[in-house]
Amino acid sequence: MNLMRRRWFVLMLLCGTLGSREARGQTDGAALEKWREILKRPVPAEQQLAAQDDLAKRQAAAAIALLRLGDAESVWPLLRHEADPSRRSYLIRDIGRSGIKPDLVVGRLQAEADVSARRALILILGAFDDDVLPAIVRTPLASKLIDLYRNDPDPGVHSAIDWLLRYGKQGLADRRLDWNAADGLRLLDSQLAGQPPVGRKWFVTKESHTLAVIEGPVELTMGSPLYETYRPKGEEEAQHRVRIPRSFAVATKEVSVAQFQRFLDANPAVHRAAQVNPSRDPSRGSQTMRRASPDEDCPQVTITWFEAARYCNWLSTVDGIPADQWVYPPLDQIKEGMQLPRGHLERTGYRLPTDAEWEFASRAGATTARFYGSSEELLREYAWYAGNTFAERSWPVGQLKPNDLGLFDVYGNVWEWIHDLWKPYPTDSPSEIRVDAEDAVRMVSANYKRPRRGGSYSYEAPFLRSAHRGSYIPDERRDSVGFRIAKTIR
Repeated sequence: MNLMRRRWFVLMLLCGTLGSREARGQTDGAALEKWREILKRPVPAEQQLAAQDDLAKRQAAAAIALLRLGDAESVWPLLRHEADPSRRSYLIRDIGRSGIKPDLVVGRLQAEADVSARRALILILGAFDDDVLPAIVRTPLASKLIDLYRNDPDPGVHSAIDWLLRYGKQGLADRRLDWNAADGLRLLDSQLAGQPPVGRKWFVTKESHTLAVIEGPVELTMGSPLYETYRPKGEEEAQHRVRIPRSFAVATKEVSVAQFQRFLDANPAVHRAAQVNPSRDPSRGSQTMRRASPDEDCPQVTITWFEAARYCNWLSTVDGIPADQWVYPPLDQIKEGMQLPRGHLERTGYRLPTDAEWEFASRAGATTARFYGSSEELLREYAWYAGNTFAERSWPVGQLKPNDLGLFDVYGNVWEWIHDLWKPYPTDSPSEIRVDAEDAVRMVSANYKRPRRGGSYSYEAPFLRSAHRGSYIPDERRDSVGFRIAKTIR
């Protein structure tokens, strides 16, 4: 081939290459516009829940496509929490499973200023496996996350790291990745136990309960809208505005078998009556406990409201809270017919959460049926319930993703006792703001039921909603009822 022909041939190759690049650029540009257009689509009307959820999934898929095409800046704002967090929740689930490289997520975590987006980025890391996040990368990252676990002021960030690093299993299944950091977290918990929460919105009790602090006063709409899926007929979940006038704290996890056992060991009289861990006491409740909560990290069940209140008072003594700040009477007086002290919600001792406090903490700023959205498809990411436990047993607290306030197992695992009386919701003035105050009737007895919240491992999805509540008499025992602690903060 002569020189002229060779030059022509090379020129044609270059033109073809340049043409292909130009065509690819045009194709990528068209794809970018296509996915961006999906993100701009308006949300369907509030009562069109299926259409809303379908759009959330489509927009999450579009956002992942944009990440692949290099337009990450259009995606990161979508990880910020909103009143309807459905799209964000699908992104949290799907980004790590989509082939996106973890260094993109890690890099954004280091640069992200919005705290709710940082929570989401940490949860996204849980979907990567050892092939894409090997030990050489993971070890220094784990060290940074543990430092955040100790020092970050946000309870949602704290709990997201707890979820990511503590467990190597989820139920019977292995996690995609075991970070082998559980011992380090336990050591940190012990070091933080009993320290005041200076600069932090969470703290650890001397018995290693982590509590998220909610600065009051706050307001919320309790109940559910008429269009909410599974809303019962009638006024059982009538919407109404409530103001919680105080700052308060709620435990991020339900009380475990091991934690309750330490209380029983310190109080033999209570121990004889309670149905306890079968590995330590062959009492009449052992078979129930063996089936429902077989591990020491599972939630304590088969306890009455009175026993939960006794545990709370014991925690107050362990933490050195003076007797004039106890919410409940001394242990031997916590029983049928007891009287709660006047002004007890102003006291700083440990107690059960009120109905309004529980719902505020469970929603974590969301107005949807569940704190992550409304979809049942995502429920197994956050809750142990009949759909993934086959109604057989509870699982160790904290194995599933937390909400944005840092609370684990808000739905499922076990029902949770509530402090105040069960009362019908008001229906006369929906716009009136009612105050979450102590009940006029301060007696605790079988004549006055107490709410239970959250659903359990043995219940179906309709019961696992922020607005749903049931009730029991306070001395009733159930194999799917436990509790989490709370307190007023001054």
